Amino acid sequence: MLDISLTFPTPDGSQEIVIDRDRITLGRGTDVDQRFADNSLSRVHASIYREGDRVWIVDEHSSNGTFVNGEAVNPSGTPLKNGDSIRLGNETILRVHAEERAAPAAAVTPPAERSKVTVASASPASILPVALMAFAFLIFSVSGFFIVYKALGIGKPEVVRDDTDLDDVDERPTPKPSMKTNSKEDKPARNSAELTSPTPGPSPEASQTTAISTQPSGKNYLAMSETEKRQYLSDRAMRIAQVIGNRGSEEIPSAALDKIKSFTDAYAKRINVKPLGGCKFGDNLEVTYARASKNAPFIVKAFNEKGIDPRIGLYLAMIESEHCVCLQSPTGPLGMFQFTKATGEIHGLKTVKGASPTNPDERCEPEPSAKAAASYMKALTGRYGTGPASVPLAIGSYNSGEGGLSSNLTKALESNSGLPRDFWSLISKGDILSKQFQSENFKYVPKFFAAAIVGENPQDFGMKLQPISTYTR
Repeated sequence: MLDISLTFPTPDGSQEIVIDRDRITLGRGTDVDQRFADNSLSRVHASIYREGDRVWIVDEHSSNGTFVNGEAVNPSGTPLKNGDSIRLGNETILRVHAEERAAPAAAVTPPAERSKVTVASASPASILPVALMAFAFLIFSVSGFFIVYKALGIGKPEVVRDDTDLDDVDERPTPKPSMKTNSKEDKPARNSAELTSPTPGPSPEASQTTAISTQPSGKNYLAMSETEKRQYLSDRAMRIAQVIGNRGSEEIPSAALDKIKSFTDAYAKRINVKPLGGCKFGDNLEVTYARASKNAPFIVKAFNEKGIDPRIGLYLAMIESEHCVCLQSPTGPLGMFQFTKATGEIHGLKTVKGASPTNPDERCEPEPSAKAAASYMKALTGRYGTGPASVPLAIGSYNSGEGGLSSNLTKALESNSGLPRDFWSLISKGDILSKQFQSENFKYVPKFFAAAIVGENPQDFGMKLQPISTYTR
């Protein structure tokens, strides 16, 4: 494990900032972790993130920029190593120090102390009188205790009731004979309701994954009326908003629900699509989600380890690649989570220049890429927070990059002081935001919700699968 710190000069000498947390903020404002008296800095100028021995810096949309060894930091962050020079704004310079933590020295008793112990050791002759006195005191104490015990009449033996004496037995319901647990034939199919009350001995991953829908609608989605579909989606979308971190999520606006419905309708119709073979977007719905169930154990484990609800990872992979583990986009991102080379490296992946499905790197390996995606989402949720309506912002920024989403959010909020700080505010002000946001991000979070609704309620869409988040092995 490395000891990692930053040092910077002050009038009184060098000052040190120890990097011992997940995130440390830098700037000239009063609400940052390390404040600098430098007017060229923004209030929150930059953030340092740490995960194990990996450290990287992210510029927080500062006015005058953040630089590492003279180069502007990447939008997704720049990794830091021992000896790097960081410049914040025009004047603040910090130096990175990273070195192996020294093992604590074993305590050794000096020879003089050992001799003292030996000299102080008592001889048997000196111990004997003390031992006799202690024994006599013990006999006296025990005798007194039994006298009091008998006098109070509390020494009578307790009467133990026979099992057939039911007067004082708790009235607990007797399990019905049909509820067998050891018979293979009588074991009920595993469904989403099981996970709301974990049985003894569940896996650690399963214990942290509670299915969203514990009460199926009882009606196939395609057979519902339009009114029923909207009511169903409103209910399921709210549950998803709550389980991914927004415990106090406000009602999802009608405009957002319209978009969630359009994506859900498109997914639902794919139940009748003929399987395409291979790994392709737009494949048969059950084939697509069955593929997700095979990747689920890696994703559930990785996201649980980071303290992030695994459904975020499961359905990010669905909308990024439909769980095709080595899909490549025309612009270069690769793998199930569509990492660029730079972002993949920041979050621990070994990448290769010019990697592709025929020349893959770790972005095409489900387990490492799931760990990297969990690391990236932890950084994003650290940026936007885990309060009401903030997790969808982190999900949206996965697609647009932190800078693009934050600047659009600022523009939307400045246009109307009454708007809440959430993704749905961006949708309500979509006409004034960037073209990139309107063409891509406007759809991204609603599509995530649609993918999650289908994946966590598969039987409502005609699939013979369990909720995807319950596949942990």
